[in-house]
This record gives sequence, C-alpha cells and structure tokens, in this order.
Amino acid sequence: MDQTSGRSVASVAVCGLDGSVWLEGRTVRLMQDGLQRRIPLTAIEEVRLGVGPEGSVEVVLTASPGTPPTVYRLEGGAPRAAEQFARTVNEALPRRMPGAPVRDGEQLVEVLGNVSPAARPPAYAGRWRSRLLIAVSALLYLVGLAVFVAVDDIGRAMLWGIGVLPLGSGGFLLSLGMSWWYDWTVLNRRGVSVMARHARGFESRSHFAYVDLQGVEREIFPSLPARHYGGDYTRLAIVFDPLRPTRAAPVAPGRHFAAQISGPLAIGLPLLSLGLFMVPYQMIDFLFG
Repeated sequence: MDQTSGRSVASVAVCGLDGSVWLEGRTVRLMQDGLQRRIPLTAIEEVRLGVGPEGSVEVVLTASPGTPPTVYRLEGGAPRAAEQFARTVNEALPRRMPGAPVRDGEQLVEVLGNVSPAARPPAYAGRWRSRLLIAVSALLYLVGLAVFVAVDDIGRAMLWGIGVLPLGSGGFLLSLGMSWWYDWTVLNRRGVSVMARHARGFESRSHFAYVDLQGVEREIFPSLPARHYGGDYTRLAIVFDPLRPTRAAPVAPGRHFAAQISGPLAIGLPLLSLGLFMVPYQMIDFLFG
C-alpha cells in the first residue's frame, strides 16, 4: 500500500539485458549478477531514466550532504516499461520533511544472495527479442523452401531443407567455443582465485560452493569431474570474475582450456561454413546468380 495515498501501488517491472528490477510493496527489488537486493523506498532519492541505451533505469539512493549517492543501473529495458517504472516509484516515494536528516541509503539495502526461482519479477514480455528472432528465422526458412519448391528447383530445395542442421549446430558450437574463450581471457585478466568445497553430487554431477568478495555463497558446476583438475577431490581451486561473480571456472593448465575451446571451434567452423553454403548462399545465388 502507498502510505501517502492509501491505495495499492502496481508492481511495475523492467526486464533489462543484465537483470530485472521491480516494485514490491514498499520496496524495490533488484535482481542483477546473480544477486537480489531489497531496497526500501525510504532509501531511494529518485528513479531516473539512464543516459545511454534506451530503456535503461537508474535507482539513486539517498546520501548525506556532500557524499556521492550510490546508483544502481539496469541496462536495456523496454523504454515504455522504464518510463512507467520510474514514474510509479517516484510517486510512491515517502515525502520527507524539509531539513530532516538523511541517512545513507546504501546502509538500508538488504542483499538476499542467490536468486531463487520464486523470487523472479512479475511476468513481463521481456524475452520478445529472442522470440521474434526465432519466429522471423522460421518464417524465412519456410519462405525460402516454398520458393525453391515453386520454381521446381529440387536440388536447392533439398540443400535448403537439410542445411539448417549444420547451420544451427555449427553456430551453436562456435558460440559455445567463443563463450569459453571469452570467459578464459576475462578470468585471466581480472579473476580472483579462491578454493571451493564440494557441496553436493558425485563425480561428473558434482557441484562446488565458493564465497565471493561480497560474502555471498555461490556454486560452480565444472565441465569435468574434480579428479581431472588435480588435488583433493573435495576441494577445487577456481577463478571468478569480481564484476560478475557467477562467471567462474576451475584453475587448470592452459592446455586444458585450449583443448576445451579448440574442439567446438574445430567442429563448429566447418559445420557453420557448410550450413552457410547450403542455406543463405543458395538463395543469394538463386536471386543474383
């Protein structure tokens, strides 16, 4: 309930590229980088639209005079949702008496730790981009197949029909290898090394727990059983990214990561090349050849 007006406040939400933020009663919930924060409205000075990507929002906390405030930023939400969220929260903020002392809002923020599925924000069409991409790709595939069948070009129709298999699998393997390569370079550059302990599971299903710099316990599911990394099987040396503590990898020789990365790249590149020849090239050659 809005204490100032006695009416219910809508649980507005913004789903961005790096998390979600929503209004829940007299608090704002921020889910970002694997953490959930509960920010009471009394700790918020204002919510404003961020400078940069359209749809970004910034939650500005209260601060003592002469002290820079803490600002939580969420990137890339829907512009209309961001505007609605900022307007609704600002209207729900408690009114302060002139001259009243102001506390540091950061001291009132509660970090809840890892996000549980039940703590997710209200349903919102935040994944429309991926759904739109899938729908458009499927439509283009069907249109291309229909074109080749209509002109009685059976050869191109067969290539187009089965070409999505190497195209999709090659793209997936290539993106997987590039993701591992990106993680490896980031962790080598700014990673923090810690020792994780066995939390649950056995052998290839083992999960290991570690605590990040903020005191939050997290888990890592290594790609191989612990024995492949050496040392005590109940302990695992890992490296995590302090800016994104959920990004972590076991400490292992460089040849291990090289083999892990080279496999998807070595298989994915030929498959992707074959898929590009069987699908988009056939249409380009048909239209302009």
